[in-house]
Amino acid sequence: MNDKKIDELINKSLQEEQTLPEGLSHRLEERIDAWAATEEKKTRSLPRRRTLYWLSGIAASILLCIGFFQYEASYQAHNRLSDTYTNPEEAAVAAEKALFLLSHNLNKGISQVNNAGQEIDKVNNILSKHLND
Repeated sequence: MNDKKIDELINKSLQEEQTLPEGLSHRLEERIDAWAATEEKKTRSLPRRRTLYWLSGIAASILLCIGFFQYEASYQAHNRLSDTYTNPEEAAVAAEKALFLLSHNLNKGISQVNNAGQEIDKVNNILSKHLND
């Protein structure tokens, strides 16, 4: 079809008197009202959902805090220091052994530091001899 023929058909349809089927306008109004009602229900339910989301978030945060504090309380109860020996004589012997081990290892370290100090003194003496010559 060319443009002239399309224009003629449009003009012809506009000149004829159009009548709507009976009850069509009433049915359209009812349908539009139904759509408006469903949209209104959707917009009403959104604030309820937001409130529900907020409340569930707050409840989850509270439960998380309670769980954290319960865990901390039970963790501290298990890790309290307690005596390992009930007999004081055994405790004294164990403490003496621990102190002896500490003293022995400390003396080893000090002797190595002294040896290193002697070596440094030797090197310094050799350097000073050569620099002064």
